[in-house]
Amino acid sequence: MSAGADPDRATPEQRQAVLRARRALLARPPAPPEEAVPGDALEVLGFEVAGERYAVETRWVAQALVLPPLTPLPGVPAHVAGIAAFRGRVVAALDLRLLLQVQLARLTEPSALVVLQGVGMEFGLLADAVLGVERYARTALSPGASGGAATRRGYLLGVAPDRTALLDGARLLGDPALVVGAGAPNRMNEENYP
Repeated sequence: MSAGADPDRATPEQRQAVLRARRALLARPPAPPEEAVPGDALEVLGFEVAGERYAVETRWVAQALVLPPLTPLPGVPAHVAGIAAFRGRVVAALDLRLLLQVQLARLTEPSALVVLQGVGMEFGLLADAVLGVERYARTALSPGASGGAATRRGYLLGVAPDRTALLDGARLLGDPALVVGAGAPNRMNEENYP
């Protein structure tokens, strides 16, 4: 029976042939699942800050959400925009524009919070927009511009061909200078980070 043939005019043999073909197609074992992230690739969540594209590996991202209300805190480093409620806890909201000394390409207001989570550390990064999940081959990353704050502090994994700066989530979450809390010293000063 051809694709355009009327099934009501098909003979019983033609109907049986179609059913056998369908049965054979359905009986085939499924294709092996593709590896979600090949060994040489990084799966990242992309976001925009001050007109620039950034990304962090998804394994460090707890959630990206619409920016909740922020409560400012006195006596904290300038890059701490405030604190926000997240899943019944309080997280610090860090402003990458100030932390990385980003030159403003355009004036925008943050509208999202990308919450990073590691062992014993959790905070949010303010973002103008969340761009979604991407995959980049490690071999395609370039070292990026030397001398930038992200490079000096060891936060930069590399720059993707589309100019997305991949931030090192482990380094960010493991940096004691980013600890904000009761009794935490202000380690972000001119001596440590010129």
